[in-house]
Amino acid sequence: MLNKPNIPEFCCDEMHDFVLELIRQELKTIPADTKCRRKDLCEAILAVNREVGERVRIRETACEILKDWKAQESQIAALEKLGFTITKGRKHLKMRWHDSPYFKMLSATPSDNRTGANSVAEFIRTFF
Repeated sequence: MLNKPNIPEFCCDEMHDFVLELIRQELKTIPADTKCRRKDLCEAILAVNREVGERVRIRETACEILKDWKAQESQIAALEKLGFTITKGRKHLKMRWHDSPYFKMLSATPSDNRTGANSVAEFIRTFF
């Protein structure tokens, strides 16, 4: 229904699932008892399109890792398994998804108890 832009997908059907997520968000803004064309269009599109789920799986798995961020080798390996590249600097780590121009800095020595929550919020803004 939509033409695919010339931008690489970082996971299976990333654009498809992204558009469905936007439509679900739009549908949430319409009061339940409202009858309107916009609501009918959103519901109709969602009824005939199923989310692949790879994008959500990667996001949720990465968020689980980041919320308890301690910069452990096992956490870094788990992020790399999801397709992220972690490079080490002197004080921070740089996280990229599929070597994209988008990156997120991670503390190499996290000490703040809000590090994980802040990392998750910034991660979602940057990559999802």
